[in-house]
Amino acid sequence: MQPGGAETLLANSLAQNGLQENIENILVFFKGPSHLLEKIDPRVKVINLNYKNYFGLPKLLVQLKKIISDNKIDLVHTHLNPASTYTHLICPSKIPHIHTIHTTYSVDKETRRINLWLERIFFLKRKNANCILLTEYNKEDFLRSIPFKGRAFVLGNFVPDKYFSTNYSKNKNTEIKLLAVGRLNDVKNYKYLLAVFKYLKTTPITLDIFGGGDTEEYTKIINAENLNIRMMGLVEDTSTIYQNYDAFIMPSLFEGFPLAMLEAMANGLPCILSDIEPLQMLAKEAAVYITLNNAKDASLQLKNYIGDKKLMTSIADKGKIFATEYGKRERYVNNLLDIYKQITN
Repeated sequence: MQPGGAETLLANSLAQNGLQENIENILVFFKGPSHLLEKIDPRVKVINLNYKNYFGLPKLLVQLKKIISDNKIDLVHTHLNPASTYTHLICPSKIPHIHTIHTTYSVDKETRRINLWLERIFFLKRKNANCILLTEYNKEDFLRSIPFKGRAFVLGNFVPDKYFSTNYSKNKNTEIKLLAVGRLNDVKNYKYLLAVFKYLKTTPITLDIFGGGDTEEYTKIINAENLNIRMMGLVEDTSTIYQNYDAFIMPSLFEGFPLAMLEAMANGLPCILSDIEPLQMLAKEAAVYITLNNAKDASLQLKNYIGDKKLMTSIADKGKIFATEYGKRERYVNNLLDIYKQITN
């Protein structure tokens, strides 16, 4: 399965000597294996708890508590639900616990309802809860959604420096090559792109979709409708693919601070995003947007955008500036360490 943005971000943050030379990093994850572990600095201690299901929860809690005690942990940072809930249940109150929420909270339909409820009851409603949100929009949405009494911080994602290697240059061919990157699930809304491309059969625009998951349903539609789309499957190192395309497209129903968008911008690709408020508030003029309400209208928008060389160059340049300003690893690590200092003090 294609790792999500949270897993990728965490692995990248623990590469290159971990967070800092004078900080001992211990990574605990519930399930594995993952090729992302190859990115992590070998000096980072990695523990796989091999958690399988709820029947193993008592053992998991005992293991977590022992790890915190034996390693004399000064601070706990969790990502994703239910890691937030499980860890907070056994984390001593004297040890600060901070959790990163990687999506727009009010529209999170991927996390099970029971897990969200447990997280609110056992963690988020407590005064000693600390949370990191990816954008100001996500923070405001989160604070509107629940009665939060803890401290909320904003820290956007980043991508490794190797993504900042190219600049936008339209290929000389008449065919326009688009790509989309992300797991094949309903939130990424790739079936909508298939509907859009039904109106682009005679247009020289192609699309490659990279992402782990079951491609069979998509492939059936593509073949039946003779669409200019290919399902490319899982790619372990996305830094090798962007330079082969003319533009990036993301039709997601909701997002936090999407890494794929940031990767594309860092590579100098113009970005075409869904016209949802979180993405519009985040990228602003560094992208253009397509409607999610009408596939035919979206196809016309797409053709107009792609046909405007000046526009594509402009948003590619603005995207590169955005990624350079907000998406560098050094900025992320420095701001994260500053947050750590605030909650430990």
